[in-house]
Amino acid sequence: MMEYKGYLAEVEYDDSVRCLHGRVINTGAYPIATFETADPECLREEFQRSIDEYLASCDEDGVDPIPPFSGKLQLRLGSDLHRRVTVAAAESGQSINGWITQVLAERVRSAAGDPP
Repeated sequence: MMEYKGYLAEVEYDDSVRCLHGRVINTGAYPIATFETADPECLREEFQRSIDEYLASCDEDGVDPIPPFSGKLQLRLGSDLHRRVTVAAAESGQSINGWITQVLAERVRSAAGDPP
């Protein structure tokens, strides 16, 4: 995973054309930028160029670029899990959003090996 100006890229190798293909993954359903190269040494440069071109294009067109992270996340939980989350949040005296945020923050810290 690569990061530049807050944008994250995922890269895959396509052996059929012997090329590395990258795409920005944190801007919604459709990537704002894609890039490719046959030379691994040029991969980061191509990624950065694609982001810079995207941002320049937005500036030229007078539109706001899609932010790398909006802070909004839609979840599909299923009705039973939704009910259980609602009960757990209420029992802890928190909103559903506050409870989910706390649980996710704790899980991320734990996965990273950070102290609580």
